[in-house]
Amino acid sequence: MDELPDIIGYPLDEALNICKMSGYNVEIRIARPVKAIDEEKPRAVRFNKVSKNKGVVTVVFEDIGRGGG
Repeated sequence: MDELPDIIGYPLDEALNICKMSGYNVEIRIARPVKAIDEEKPRAVRFNKVSKNKGVVTVVFEDIGRGGG
Protein backbone atom coordinates (compact mmCIF):
# COMPACT_ATOMS: atom_id res chain seq x y z
CA MET A 1 0.00 0.00 0.00
CA ASP A 2 2.95 2.34 -0.59
CA GLU A 3 1.49 3.71 -3.82
CA LEU A 4 -1.33 6.23 -3.52
CA PRO A 5 -4.50 5.55 -5.52
CA ASP A 6 -4.78 7.62 -8.70
CA ILE A 7 -8.33 8.94 -8.41
CA ILE A 8 -8.06 12.53 -9.65
CA GLY A 9 -10.95 13.39 -11.98
CA TYR A 10 -12.89 10.18 -11.37
CA PRO A 11 -16.57 10.28 -10.41
CA LEU A 12 -16.90 9.87 -6.63
CA ASP A 13 -18.27 6.32 -6.67
CA GLU A 14 -15.43 5.09 -8.90
CA ALA A 15 -12.84 6.93 -6.81
CA LEU A 16 -14.15 5.32 -3.62
CA ASN A 17 -14.01 1.86 -5.23
CA ILE A 18 -10.39 2.45 -6.29
CA CYS A 19 -9.48 3.51 -2.76
CA LYS A 20 -11.20 0.47 -1.28
CA MET A 21 -9.43 -1.88 -3.71
CA SER A 22 -6.13 -0.20 -2.75
CA GLY A 23 -6.80 -0.97 0.92
CA TYR A 24 -7.71 2.53 2.08
CA ASN A 25 -10.59 3.63 4.29
CA VAL A 26 -11.48 7.16 3.33
CA GLU A 27 -13.12 10.26 4.69
CA ILE A 28 -14.80 12.57 2.19
CA ARG A 29 -14.36 16.34 2.19
CA ILE A 30 -16.49 18.51 -0.06
CA ALA A 31 -15.19 21.73 -1.56
CA ARG A 32 -17.75 24.00 -3.16
CA PRO A 33 -18.03 27.65 -4.11
CA VAL A 34 -20.09 29.90 -1.87
CA LYS A 35 -22.87 30.24 -4.46
CA ALA A 36 -23.02 26.58 -5.41
CA ILE A 37 -26.54 25.51 -6.29
CA ASP A 38 -26.15 22.24 -8.14
CA GLU A 39 -24.76 19.18 -6.39
CA GLU A 40 -24.57 16.85 -9.37
CA LYS A 41 -21.72 14.76 -10.65
CA PRO A 42 -19.27 14.75 -7.72
CA ARG A 43 -15.65 14.22 -8.77
CA ALA A 44 -12.51 13.46 -6.77
CA VAL A 45 -9.86 16.16 -7.03
CA ARG A 46 -7.39 15.14 -4.33
CA PHE A 47 -6.28 12.21 -2.17
CA ASN A 48 -4.36 12.84 1.03
CA LYS A 49 -2.92 9.93 2.97
CA VAL A 50 -3.36 10.52 6.70
CA SER A 51 -2.17 7.17 8.07
CA LYS A 52 -1.11 3.72 6.91
CA ASN A 53 -4.55 2.73 5.63
CA LYS A 54 -6.61 5.91 5.82
CA GLY A 55 -7.00 8.79 3.41
CA VAL A 56 -9.08 11.87 2.72
CA VAL A 57 -10.76 12.33 -0.65
CA THR A 58 -11.61 15.92 -1.61
CA VAL A 59 -14.66 16.20 -3.86
CA VAL A 60 -16.04 19.00 -6.02
CA PHE A 61 -19.27 19.15 -7.99
CA GLU A 62 -19.27 19.77 -11.73
CA ASP A 63 -21.06 22.91 -12.82
CA ILE A 64 -21.62 22.25 -16.51
CA GLY A 65 -23.88 25.26 -17.06
CA ARG A 66 -21.16 27.80 -16.31
CA GLY A 67 -18.27 28.65 -18.58
CA GLY A 68 -14.62 29.11 -17.76
CA GLY A 69 -12.46 32.20 -18.17
